[in-house]
Amino acid sequence: METMRTLVIRGKEQAEVVRVPIPEPGPGQVLVQVKAVTTCPQWDLHIYHGKPMFAHQGPVPFPYIPGQPGHEMTGTIASAGEGARLAVGQTVCAWRDPGQLRPGCYAEYVVMDEADVIEVPQELHYTQVVSLELAMCIAGTIIRLKRTLGIEGKRCAVNGLGPAGLIALQMLKAEGASEVVGIDPLASRRELAKSLGADRTYEAGSDELAARTEAGAPDIAVDCVGYPAAVSYMMDHTKEAVALFAVQREDYVLNHSGLSVIGYPGHFRESAEYALELIVAGKLEMRPLISKELPLEAYGEAVRLLRDQEAIKICFVP
Repeated sequence: METMRTLVIRGKEQAEVVRVPIPEPGPGQVLVQVKAVTTCPQWDLHIYHGKPMFAHQGPVPFPYIPGQPGHEMTGTIASAGEGARLAVGQTVCAWRDPGQLRPGCYAEYVVMDEADVIEVPQELHYTQVVSLELAMCIAGTIIRLKRTLGIEGKRCAVNGLGPAGLIALQMLKAEGASEVVGIDPLASRRELAKSLGADRTYEAGSDELAARTEAGAPDIAVDCVGYPAAVSYMMDHTKEAVALFAVQREDYVLNHSGLSVIGYPGHFRESAEYALELIVAGKLEMRPLISKELPLEAYGEAVRLLRDQEAIKICFVP
């Protein structure tokens, strides 16, 4: 039986690469040979350190499911199950996370439901598309803002310049925002945001950002931090609406009259197609999000780099 390498998190801060049989796709599924897979900082930091991702969840079950929590992946179709239409050799990306109860993408091969992958042009470098799933998530928020309030010609702000925030600011610029301001405590990330199109950047909590009662305040803000103080700060400095993208850690106090709060709309293939169109058009640069490429065996080091904020994302090339 042919085998493959896959990552297994055995316990808190204990990860190793093991060999397991290459799985076979079932009806409506495809087997993808993984070309690249990137970290999702929130998932990786929580699971590796034995902390539940969400407050309502119980203890992290170890050993964790092989290949998890990897889910941002690109690769080629190696084989297809009954009824699948994608051809062997087609380049695809995961656009939707199938959940944490199935083998994940930190592996040389992964079985995916065909409905959860999207075809991507073969000529695109893997660093441009490997995190399409994250771009899809952000795109859902941007599309909702565009349809409910409009973005073109408006002042916008992005709070938190991690992977999600750096994507959000580029999408806001692509939608014609008159100005996009980036907010983050790290100077290196503020500089990267400027290189990706931010018109101005401020340190988190800065008094330089105009208050919501002032003419120069942002019309729209996207919060990619997720902590009550960060959300409250953006509400104090935004006129029309704050979109809450980040995972909510604690209860928010929503007491700003006249300010709309936009929740996360969920996962939709339309959002993945929107993000891919921006990538193909050169309006969304994904490569700068990848700070380093490492082998799967260096997973522990990758999580350390994320924890110490020395990396935005790590890419593994199995």
